[in-house]
Amino acid sequence: MGGEVPGPGHRYAIFLRGVNVGGVTIRMADLRDLLAGLPVQEVATVLASGNATCSSTLEAAQLRDRVEEALRARFGYQARVIVVEHSELAGIAASVPGQDSPATHSYVTLFTGPADRAAFVDEARSLGEDPVILAGAAIAWFPPKGRSTEVPLAKLLARTRHASNSTTRNINTVEKVLRLLG
Repeated sequence: MGGEVPGPGHRYAIFLRGVNVGGVTIRMADLRDLLAGLPVQEVATVLASGNATCSSTLEAAQLRDRVEEALRARFGYQARVIVVEHSELAGIAASVPGQDSPATHSYVTLFTGPADRAAFVDEARSLGEDPVILAGAAIAWFPPKGRSTEVPLAKLLARTRHASNSTTRNINTVEKVLRLLG
């Protein structure tokens, strides 16, 4: 990120926002086919929630734009994706405190950039919530199992101003994506 052009084979994770929920259904085989038509190599998908990995010579922002454009054209929805370089995602995962327990989940929310994360954190703190700020443009939060959508942070993330520039994954999903990135 930071404006430098990745070398050949630079590894990325691509996280689609809002697929396979709310009426937008994309089969992972279709996502792999779509990505294979872009300037990327080594395409793989993880789970059915819009997680992919690839290599590309594009910068992260360029890749994001190309993926969003292709998704809009092929599936006809206002696609939003977050592209994270392998080393940045590894830093994010490594900075998640070990708070996962039998009673809680560990979630990572990725934002489109530091300004979007800062706006969310400021609003969360004004409501008395204090998400853990991670490396990159990410936060961690730890809701009770079975109540993830009921906690104030989840409700705040669901608001349009934050939902359009963030996506949330369980730490286990993040780790599966990292394993694919190798």
